[in-house]
Amino acid sequence: MGGAVKKRDVRGKLYLVTGGAIGMGKEVAKLFAADGARVVLWDINADKLEKAAAEVRDLGAEVMTDVVDVTDREQVYAAAQRVKQDFGKVDILHNNAGVVKGGYFMDVEDEWHLKTMDVNFNAYMWTMKAFMPEMIKANDGHIINVASAAGLTYVPMLSTYCASKAAVVNFTDTLRLEMKKQGKSGVRFTTVCPSFVTTGMFEGVKAPLLVPWLSTEKMSRKIYEAYHRQRNIVMEPPLVKFVPLFRGALPRPVYDVVSEVMGLTRAMAHWKGH
Repeated sequence: MGGAVKKRDVRGKLYLVTGGAIGMGKEVAKLFAADGARVVLWDINADKLEKAAAEVRDLGAEVMTDVVDVTDREQVYAAAQRVKQDFGKVDILHNNAGVVKGGYFMDVEDEWHLKTMDVNFNAYMWTMKAFMPEMIKANDGHIINVASAAGLTYVPMLSTYCASKAAVVNFTDTLRLEMKKQGKSGVRFTTVCPSFVTTGMFEGVKAPLLVPWLSTEKMSRKIYEAYHRQRNIVMEPPLVKFVPLFRGALPRPVYDVVSEVMGLTRAMAHWKGH
């Protein structure tokens, strides 16, 4: 992003992130905390959650944690009520929790297909259902939904992940327009579409040609800057920005060849991430 970023004032704002115990969730939380936001961390891993909370508190932030399985709608609604009672309205909701299971579609267990859709997409619906009413009432709020470059294209051995992230992209854009149509343009959305990030989820993957690995810290800063710039979508690294154009303009057989030459079709061959 060129030029200095003019920051929005987040002092006292309430920022909530799912999957906040590790990776980009924790790093973005620290950026908000450093600028004076109050922070709520949700994660399914209690031990890592408390360690992350300690790091955020060290930055002087007020922190609330909750162990939440975001795929359980009733758990999400109950935890959301606790947040509202103790902290008030959530100003920034960051849907970050995600899972991946590499492998050919027919070789991956049914449970993993279901889990991938539940964590990577369905959970976003439940958190947004829980926290959007107050945003809509105030006509003020910001939702950051982590999708993926995989939601803009198709990758062998990553079928359900691609499907879940494509759902996030289209779902978020649809809601953004719905808010405008309803006169609630103060409720803003940012969709995040990175390629492979060094969070450990994609360990063993060989990044495609001209698509370098993104560090967790760098991508977290990109997300934070996008919030301040009120950008609708973040696509990183730069080549990802051209993916929708190439996919729309090129015949499928030609696009398939481009993907093969770049190494995208072989990227997941040695996946061993978590």
